Amino acid sequence: MDDSDDSDFYGSSKTVSKLKSRVATYNTSSYWSSQPSRSKLITSRLTPSEPASQSPPAAGRLHNAYSDIPHAAYQLTESIPQFLSRLPPATTDYRPGLEWIFISNPYLPPHPPSDHDRFMKAGRERLDLFKSFIDKTNAAYPNSPFVAKRHIAVARKEAVEDLKQLAVDCRKTAGKWMLFPEPAFVNEQWETVARAVANNQLGIAAKVDTRLPQGYGGGGDQKKDRLICVYTENFTDKDDVARVLKRMRELELVKQGPGARLIYYKADAWTELGIYSENEWGIKASMYNSKEIFEYIKEIAEKKTF
Repeated sequence: MDDSDDSDFYGSSKTVSKLKSRVATYNTSSYWSSQPSRSKLITSRLTPSEPASQSPPAAGRLHNAYSDIPHAAYQLTESIPQFLSRLPPATTDYRPGLEWIFISNPYLPPHPPSDHDRFMKAGRERLDLFKSFIDKTNAAYPNSPFVAKRHIAVARKEAVEDLKQLAVDCRKTAGKWMLFPEPAFVNEQWETVARAVANNQLGIAAKVDTRLPQGYGGGGDQKKDRLICVYTENFTDKDDVARVLKRMRELELVKQGPGARLIYYKADAWTELGIYSENEWGIKASMYNSKEIFEYIKEIAEKKTF
């Protein structure tokens, strides 16, 4: 585009000359130093919890999956220190509506809603069918428990695969690594988790249970370990499940090696269907444990070296 084109679009040659002179002498640093309020606002939106010197790990609009429960969750209008100070898990008491404290990964867009009703109806029917098979098989082999056990094991594997596929079809694939810090360390570990989630370093979200006061509901042992859940989007994505565990190890939330305390990964689908430890179907309550996934990480790393 030549100067005549500039004149046609921007005005006379005198106007164009004046504009070009302003552009040539414009000082970006001087402008922002004269606009401290704007600079502070933009910096705070780059990343919710870290200094402006750290670039956000993802671009675009920020999201908050828990914007509808500000009393129990991190909000984009506050910093991570403000959130941790407002809802410290060590001293935030349980009450109806405040069973958990939440934070979601602000760099991930909202997920499509799950078909919860369909999942629960079909899932319960599948579990009932399997329970009926267990009862009939045990009755058919009263003197051969090992034979019955073998048939039930095959049917259990089929039931588990059907439930996993149902969860995928109904978009019920979220799962969580579960940490059990001692009460004295719950604030410290929750801060590490919250900062990592807010900076797109862990999974899609996290939550920590609130303190159950002494005597509440006939109990409330304040010496009991607390629970922190670190969520991933899809329990079938083993690589992502492993990535989050690896990052938790780097953050010293999890240990690896002889004598290390195992942690477990459980699918929300299992929780909602009531598949807990020692359940009547004999289905494992957890999908993975940390030892298994650390071995998987090692196997993948070894394959990459060949």
